[in-house]
Amino acid sequence: MITSLQLSAFISGLFIMALVVSVVLISERKDGISAMFYSVSGLAFISGFWLIGATILAITLAVRAWLLYRQQGRKVLAIRGGLLLAQLLLLGLALAFTLHSAWLAMVPLALQMMAFMELDSDDDEQVLFDQSRNEFDDHTFPVISWSQAVMEYNQWRDDNPSQVAMIMIQVEGYEQLNRLLGQEFGELILMQSLARINQYAQQPSVLNLQRNKNKNPEVFQVSPLCFGLLVEIEPQSHSHEQLARQIADSIHKPFNSRQGVIELTSRIALTKAIAKQTPLDDLVQQTFKTIEFNPSERVCVYNAELEQMAKAHRQQLKELTTVSFDSDFELYFQPVVATPGNKIMYVELLLRWRHPERGVIDAREFIQDLREVGRGYKLAFYVLERAAEMAMALKLDGLNIPVSINLFGEEILHDEFVDFAERMLREHSLKGGDLIIECPLPVFMSLDDGLLSLLTRLRQVGIHLCLDGLGDTPLFLAKFPRVNLDYVKVDPTLTAEVDYTSGNKALLNGLIDMHRFLKAKVICQGIESQAQLSYVKEFSIDGVQGFLFTHPLRSDGVLGWARQWQHKLQKQEMPY
Repeated sequence: MITSLQLSAFISGLFIMALVVSVVLISERKDGISAMFYSVSGLAFISGFWLIGATILAITLAVRAWLLYRQQGRKVLAIRGGLLLAQLLLLGLALAFTLHSAWLAMVPLALQMMAFMELDSDDDEQVLFDQSRNEFDDHTFPVISWSQAVMEYNQWRDDNPSQVAMIMIQVEGYEQLNRLLGQEFGELILMQSLARINQYAQQPSVLNLQRNKNKNPEVFQVSPLCFGLLVEIEPQSHSHEQLARQIADSIHKPFNSRQGVIELTSRIALTKAIAKQTPLDDLVQQTFKTIEFNPSERVCVYNAELEQMAKAHRQQLKELTTVSFDSDFELYFQPVVATPGNKIMYVELLLRWRHPERGVIDAREFIQDLREVGRGYKLAFYVLERAAEMAMALKLDGLNIPVSINLFGEEILHDEFVDFAERMLREHSLKGGDLIIECPLPVFMSLDDGLLSLLTRLRQVGIHLCLDGLGDTPLFLAKFPRVNLDYVKVDPTLTAEVDYTSGNKALLNGLIDMHRFLKAKVICQGIESQAQLSYVKEFSIDGVQGFLFTHPLRSDGVLGWARQWQHKLQKQEMPY
């Protein structure tokens, strides 16, 4: 049986321990004052000094009532009001009944626990406030944190039946600016872009998610380079679409700098819903789906069909986790033809997926998903080995034709991949240049010094390198002196139409002459007509590729096709 003395000793120990904790918290500049006073009050009650304990409680409650009055947040106001009522109720019970001092000490003990709970809540609020600055290092960006946006939006939508539209802005090109021009300059450009967006956020229909409503509205941060605005709209209104286009135009305005004219790009997604029925998380998920399934549109709008596309995408990811490279994938080839002479410069291997329901699927439709499920690395090894086998077969047949593959992403650039490539050359009796790796322009743009050194190692072991997509962006020119290339493919958009205007010819001439100076062979791809072929030949290029010569063919027929091509050349016939 617990005696009153034992209970008093136990509770006194709790109060003393809490008092020490409160003092430590105060020394760390945290709000532990109320908990300290509750501890002192409880010790006074246990010691029999009821009047002193009640006075300390009353003063503490008065101070907290004043703090409650100062609090502006509606939900926080309700929580603190409930705590205050609970404290008054417990104090009333303590004064209304004649209880042993140990039992009376239960009242400040309960109040003290509430104070510590409230202290945790205040800490959480402080964390949210700290996060509201931004997620970019220690710099202050004009954005609202995701946590604050969720809290303010939920408070607004509780009693609001209106429709709300979300504008999600995904900034692109920031990482490239960091690599090429430095982090400080990149952050300056990003801040200027955010300032431009926030100018458009001053419209009355844009929700102000600031804690202090006297401050101007700002975008909130969804992820490091994704930002959002919420707009209250009327039914059948399209004002949010107009605002999205204005923001897109503002981001694409160029910035003048010492390094030249610089610009970021953006992709913007729109969605709308009934605010009371739709959490902010749902709006964000809809905008991400919109961007994912509309890769070529600068401003795109969410629709219900995207849910079916997302379901199909999830199914494709599931299938790719178990797909067999040997039985489900197939390799095709397409030649690169030398000019002049029409000799085969090399053949490019193209990956296809023989799907049981959807037929033959181009690699561009699934390669990113294959990387997403973690199988891109193994696929690179598989395709490189098949390319080595094909190059050896061509050589044994008396056809000295190199074979190229595409590098799908920078994640496969490891020492193990370089070692494997060297082993493939050795085991298949291939010499330097018999295997070629084509790197899409975005892969080159994303390489740091370590990955560039791996590309150098690849070239040293005998793998030749080809840039695929020259002309996609002029920023790449700053990296060319650091990369030794053997081949360069001009982006098809530059030769899609025959354009003899001086501006277009000057652009092509400049790009081609620069790489010829760097001793790289220049190839124009996407050639589908004789007129295009005649046009690009005027630039003294080294090779061409396109449907004019052949559509992609199955790789198991490459020997027969190559023999026929060579036979026609020997007979001085047109091989295509």
